[in-house]
Amino acid sequence: MNLTVSPCTIAIIGGGLSGSLVAANLLQNATTPMSIKLVERHSEVGRGVAYSTQVKEHLLNVPADKMSAFPDEPDHFLNWLHENGHAGVKASSFVPRQVYGDYVQATLSEAEANAPADVRLERIVDEAIAIETKSQRVMVSLKAQCLNVQKVVLALGNFPASLPEPLASVENDNRSIRDAWADDAIADLNPEHTILLIGTGLTMVDTVVALLAKEFRGKIHTVSRHGFMPFSHKPATPIPTFIHPETAPKTARELLHLVRHEVRLAGDGEQDWRAVIDALRPVTQELWQTLPLNEQKRFLRHVKAYWELHRHRIAPEIAEMLDAAIQSSQLVYYAGRIQTCEEEENKVAVTIRERKTQANIVLQVNRIVNCTGSNCNYRKLQHPLISSLQEQRLIRPHASSVGIDTASNGALIDAEGNSSELLYTIGTPRKGNLWETTAVPEISLQAANLAQELLKSLHPKPNIVSDWFAPNQSSLLPKPVMLFRQLFDQESSTYTYLIADLKTKVAILVDPVLEQVERDLQVIQELELTLHSCLETHIHADHITGAGKLKELTNCLSIVPRYAETTCADRLIADGNTLQLGNIQIRAIATPGHTNSHMAYLVNGTHLLTGDALFIRGCGRTDFQDGDAGLLYDAVTQKLFTLPNDTLVYPAHDYQGRTVSTIGEEKRWNPRFVERSRSQFITLMNNLNLPYPKKMLSAVPANQHGGILVN
Repeated sequence: MNLTVSPCTIAIIGGGLSGSLVAANLLQNATTPMSIKLVERHSEVGRGVAYSTQVKEHLLNVPADKMSAFPDEPDHFLNWLHENGHAGVKASSFVPRQVYGDYVQATLSEAEANAPADVRLERIVDEAIAIETKSQRVMVSLKAQCLNVQKVVLALGNFPASLPEPLASVENDNRSIRDAWADDAIADLNPEHTILLIGTGLTMVDTVVALLAKEFRGKIHTVSRHGFMPFSHKPATPIPTFIHPETAPKTARELLHLVRHEVRLAGDGEQDWRAVIDALRPVTQELWQTLPLNEQKRFLRHVKAYWELHRHRIAPEIAEMLDAAIQSSQLVYYAGRIQTCEEEENKVAVTIRERKTQANIVLQVNRIVNCTGSNCNYRKLQHPLISSLQEQRLIRPHASSVGIDTASNGALIDAEGNSSELLYTIGTPRKGNLWETTAVPEISLQAANLAQELLKSLHPKPNIVSDWFAPNQSSLLPKPVMLFRQLFDQESSTYTYLIADLKTKVAILVDPVLEQVERDLQVIQELELTLHSCLETHIHADHITGAGKLKELTNCLSIVPRYAETTCADRLIADGNTLQLGNIQIRAIATPGHTNSHMAYLVNGTHLLTGDALFIRGCGRTDFQDGDAGLLYDAVTQKLFTLPNDTLVYPAHDYQGRTVSTIGEEKRWNPRFVERSRSQFITLMNNLNLPYPKKMLSAVPANQHGGILVN
């Protein structure tokens, strides 16, 4: 037979830097037919807000040698510059942002030109307004058309900042208040007018540079809560990373003290503080992830302004422009809060309460420009696409109110905590999970990894065209080695797992239920399997095992955990023991606590059957059968939570219809363990006051006898 493969279709929503780099990586690495639809509302891709500036004085905030589009080719940008008319640029140069936009466009065009003939890029000038998932497809509604695709990447970039109060209450009939990212932010200004910029960060810097480039001669006032002005880059001798995420302090205050201590040491050794901040760069994301949620929120409240001031610096040439404007008194900055804002004829009266003196200052200005940066709070964003995702519960705002929840591979996490297999994102939306996620080095790495994830996850289905004379090519297609089925008993909310080696057809049942023996046998027979054994995670109290009945009917083995109080087992399994069924390996992990002889089972290193030790967003009780809350805490946190984050979690029970989770999700979201010490967990578990299971008095003795009722 001949195999022809239908092209997979991936939609990338947003054609700025992030979207363009994902597209370029896909074009470079795709080996099967693929259609990439790059959706961008502006006519040019590759530039976004940052690199579409028409002001040639706008420079990159990072030296040229750190701006490569590809993390494995660090000199890619520098080489491109030297080959495209910028031979004088050095590694330490700060290049105009317009030029970097040219580079991104050229990189995408080159990847498109060199891609295989059946890997195609389509640029669509439109805007996405809604997304709907159906089975294994995604419907993307644009303003002018709909796309039916297999995967979607949300490369949304930054959303404009919301207006701070009390500016938001001003009617703004005269459009005296504008957003810094709007095309007309500083349009129609008289060169002698007075302007107020809200915010003193990098967006303010861009606005001041644009004003000076237009030969604006009027007064420029700037205000922010702290009144900080950005620092300039300066050469600094690199120092090694002085902190390790595993041993780092777990509070914002202690981290701040540690960094300040290192800054003092650097100063004593005639080193610049910039070297200390730069040394944190390789571990910043991991440090953020080790902080408990309450400490992340504390960081955002108290440390964020200081971090951004020192971390995100500006080119020396830009710093000189600002210094000159300050020296000439054209640029004045204030530390304080806006108290009132009232429109008057041709002007706006703004009252600012100074931070130090608490005195009120009244400014009469002709224009106010909001320079407070991007809006990362997805609960408050007013955008049709975000509203669509929220209405369908396809996204979940991060608990810190910064960005949305994502898995480690960039997949969206929905409102129920499930990782999507269809929807992914990159850059700013991941800020809550990664914190540092908006600079080019982070974006380029995410783009490369996400492209690989997408290519790995796509399994195109072949269209088979009969050819009587062609050899059988079915061996070319990958075949799974394991059958894995999750079966459910509604009365006890128990999951039974059927696992089989597809080559030998040998199967094992984990935690079978007596009332479901007929169902289990029917599935085994229909799939032409041979039941080798029944494996228990523990002696159950809420149902009677089906192992005894299945042994009677099939002559299978009964396997129970070592130290279980049982008299009828064919085999006992201990911690670290493995069961081998053809290509399937099942490793026992002792997880006492729910009972004194509980086992979890890791199947082929990917599927973890957690029994009652770990549920999806919960855990089993510890108040009978020699349960011990402390032992359970240790087993979960020291054994199960040390497995890879993408390990699939399959519990013995779920009472809310959930079927599967991951170790990463449970480490982050399981309320029984997140932000709880061992003693706090013990206190919680000892005070649950749950009623005993209905069948406990009959189930426990029956299960101790292999599922045989005891009179």
